Amino acid sequence: MATTTATAYRMAEIVPLFRRMLELCKLKPSESLVILTEPEANQDYAAAMYGAAREIGAETLTIMVPSAPPEQVPIIRTGNVSSAILSKAKLAIETLKMADMVIDLSTGGLLHSKEQREILQSGTRMLMVHDPVEALQRLFPTPEDKERVERGMERLRRAKSIRLESDNGTNVWFDISERPIIGQYGYTDEPGRWDHWPGAFQYTIPTEGRGDGTLVLDPGDIWYPAKRFLSGPVTMRFEQGSVVGIEGGLDAFLIRDYIEGWQDPEGFAISHLGWGSHPRALWNAIAFQDPLDIIGQDGRTAYGTTLFALGENATFGGKHTTGCHQDFALRHHRFYLDDELIADSGRILPADLR
Repeated sequence: MATTTATAYRMAEIVPLFRRMLELCKLKPSESLVILTEPEANQDYAAAMYGAAREIGAETLTIMVPSAPPEQVPIIRTGNVSSAILSKAKLAIETLKMADMVIDLSTGGLLHSKEQREILQSGTRMLMVHDPVEALQRLFPTPEDKERVERGMERLRRAKSIRLESDNGTNVWFDISERPIIGQYGYTDEPGRWDHWPGAFQYTIPTEGRGDGTLVLDPGDIWYPAKRFLSGPVTMRFEQGSVVGIEGGLDAFLIRDYIEGWQDPEGFAISHLGWGSHPRALWNAIAFQDPLDIIGQDGRTAYGTTLFALGENATFGGKHTTGCHQDFALRHHRFYLDDELIADSGRILPADLR
């Protein structure tokens, strides 16, 4: 009885929250919504999202697909790697393509999968939801968050290069001339748009084969998909847009071993690079959260910090299709667009981007 009561009160709280999000995504009574789940997904979220959509009056359908088999990959599938749950689900894919909107509640998300790209190309808009209710509430997007991200995207469009520096030895540059610019502000309100609730950051995918220098990860920086703080420094050497050396202690070994486990050299290539713009994100959140319950948006989106990734970038318009993808959130780096300092260790310098 206690469990039932607790569930009822939790549902009473999150149905209104989810309705606010669907209204922000401009879901209309005349539209259709498909909620994608799998057996390991949060079924409370699925039920609450269904109730919220039905309150709006949209035609609503929930699809549960089998979880991916325990493939022999170098890490548990908890986000950041290409999802395989739709690889043999033709009926589910066609249904998702017919929907006006999809809520992705799968445990790892469809991001970095060719199936997600196919669904978005059909005009379906998609929102990924996975993090705890506390994070969804605290980081709930506002019009100001969207405007801040859009201004950051415009600044990225005008730039030709990104340079990172730090007091601990980072000095690396990447070419971003005429590259796709991506902004996440936590909701999806346009056909064919993907976003992830919560989040507020902007990034681009550097030119393949162009980028050189040294990048030093500090203790306390965050490594995804392991979703943990680094315990010691890790030095990465870049040549022609790819990592050619990873040095350090245990963390360096684990990162290198993870990439090598995919047996695909694209795993060493730069994927995306940008800065966080969310003033309510908490860097220490990951220390108090269960890694299996989160994607980890606090660290990725933290205000004035740097986020870069290695591996797959076809999702964002690039050429790397490897299943390997990992993000690194850096707290104490200086982020330059051309020669303009944009972000520095939790601060955003240009007044128009704050």
